[in-house]
Amino acid sequence: MRLTNGLFIIESIQDTEGGFEAVLRTNPEHPIYKAHFPGSPITPGVCIIQAAGELLEKILNRKLYLKTVKNVKFLSVIIPEEGKKIRYSFSNIAEDENGVKTQVVVSDDSTVYAKISLIFSNERL
Repeated sequence: MRLTNGLFIIESIQDTEGGFEAVLRTNPEHPIYKAHFPGSPITPGVCIIQAAGELLEKILNRKLYLKTVKNVKFLSVIIPEEGKKIRYSFSNIAEDENGVKTQVVVSDDSTVYAKISLIFSNERL
């Protein structure tokens, strides 16, 4: 299941110095929020990581496979308020013949939700 343009709606993607930034809007009506957790929904951590992979695939225009979550710090929960905008800031993107490494900060204007270091493979492992 693709999470971008479902759980999150892509508002914009732009290059930055040393990487790129994507602005997403939460979709509080998505079925995931009805299960996680009913009455007090939050965005599952695995969905935050999956969205990062989908965004990286989109910007690099190729299929990638998550190999390693090298480091992840969930600092605050993402509550899916109507129209809430979340920023995924990618930096230290390093590509080689085996795949891609990157660091991602997930935030909005006032809160950092997660800091993540990811390694992706070009091939399914």
